Amino acid sequence: MTDLAVRAHDVFCLYPTPRGHVAALRGLTLDVGAGERVVVHGPNGSGKTTLMRVLIGELAASAGTVDVCGLDLAGAPDGERTRLRGRRIGLVDQHHGRNLRPELSVLDNVALQLRLTGARRRTARARAAAILDRLGLAHLGPRRPVTLSGGEAQRVAVCAAVAHAPDLVLADEPTGELDRSTADEVYDLLAAAAANSGAALLVVSHDARATRIADRIVRIRDGRLSEEWLPQDRATESHQAAESHHVIESLVVDDRGWLRLPEPLRRRTGLMQRALATAAGTSIVLTPPDDESRAVAVSTARPDSDALGVATSIGEEVARLDRVSVDRDGRRVLDSVDMSLRAGSLTVVQGRSGSGKTTLLRILCGLERPDTGSVRVAGTDLAGLDRAGLAALRRRNLGVAGQSAALLETMDVDENLDLVRLARRLPADGAAVREWIGALGLAAVRRRPVRVLSGGERQRVAVARVLVAEPRIAVVDEPTSRQDEAHAELVVAALVAAARRGVAVVAATHDPVLIAAADAVVMLG
Repeated sequence: MTDLAVRAHDVFCLYPTPRGHVAALRGLTLDVGAGERVVVHGPNGSGKTTLMRVLIGELAASAGTVDVCGLDLAGAPDGERTRLRGRRIGLVDQHHGRNLRPELSVLDNVALQLRLTGARRRTARARAAAILDRLGLAHLGPRRPVTLSGGEAQRVAVCAAVAHAPDLVLADEPTGELDRSTADEVYDLLAAAAANSGAALLVVSHDARATRIADRIVRIRDGRLSEEWLPQDRATESHQAAESHHVIESLVVDDRGWLRLPEPLRRRTGLMQRALATAAGTSIVLTPPDDESRAVAVSTARPDSDALGVATSIGEEVARLDRVSVDRDGRRVLDSVDMSLRAGSLTVVQGRSGSGKTTLLRILCGLERPDTGSVRVAGTDLAGLDRAGLAALRRRNLGVAGQSAALLETMDVDENLDLVRLARRLPADGAAVREWIGALGLAAVRRRPVRVLSGGERQRVAVARVLVAEPRIAVVDEPTSRQDEAHAELVVAALVAAARRGVAVVAATHDPVLIAAADAVVMLG
């Protein structure tokens, strides 16, 4: 392709740490044609988020060529990079709160991007109204973001991202916190919005369903492009379904000759550590050097949660919500909801985006007050506590990980976990910290500052921080939303293990694996 929205060739990106540099991108090469729709898959820590930061000019590549919408980012002045982000690129974040201003109406949020490019207020609002109408969201124009469901807010964020008719739309895990049907609506809107403005679309996602809107799918592993394939059937809803339709993933050999073999392929063939490479005509054949290497491959199964604790029977009730209702801006968010949490159990709160899952968890933690109903935690009625009393109760009884992890950026993983034990006045216990770090697949990054971690790694650190605090009640909101399949299984196993140790674990989630592991499910609207 001669007309490219993205041209990234042999890109390296290094993060400095107190113990040396970490390579997030290692010779990655990726082109995206004008108007092309590309979905990028990859496990946590593979370099996806770093790639996005490089493409918007927020992070400079350590080496290689990065050209976005005709601008060579190497050495480009700050003003040029700012104009690129403001005029040529549309950004859609996983958290719609980063795209939308809460004090503005939906209409003015969509108009804001146009105002930033120099349009007059009346002109910007008229164009914003036309975009909302064209994309079927005109009825949301007068509302504020806080009154929208998660799916509605994310669709508005898409409109805001394309209001200025960008040449490139970048979406980072845009459906990570949405249920499946709502996620499909967001994907369809992304495709329609990009087509409407003629923009190229680059979607970073763990969700295999994102391929439904793709012209091409690529996978990144270890900071390099490892595989790519074309969807044979647009109706295919998952990569697994695509495989049944005989879609072939092409392995990518970069210009240095590096080839990354997919882990499932290596496990099936036993090529886990070393292999002999021989030529057979125009083919390259890889074989294990001896039978011993196959035996090593077979023994590399992931440990399950049984290794983390002895099974504990479900015990006493530690929290209870009775007939809790919440009204917000004329809309009933929760309607007479009951929930009982018991020691040694895993409870899941399930429901469509916007059904009130996060609100229910915040009420449990005393971060919001219900309009009607009662909340008791550790035998205490929260209605009788002031702000300081609620904070003291949380410190004694609860560990909380919200959708956005508030970690200390300059500290490494170990230090973040040690700090929470210190704040809870728990004795230093390196063994407990190491145990949860290992259980959540964080051993390789434990000495890295949190600021250099991927979104999925940060999310697992937030879960680990809850568990090392040894709370009576562990509250986690969408704990697998930023995880690839393998790491999501680790998170679920860790939560199950915590419950087996007597913790009352409650999680809001759309994840069917986590739902299947639950002892109790609370279904909302």
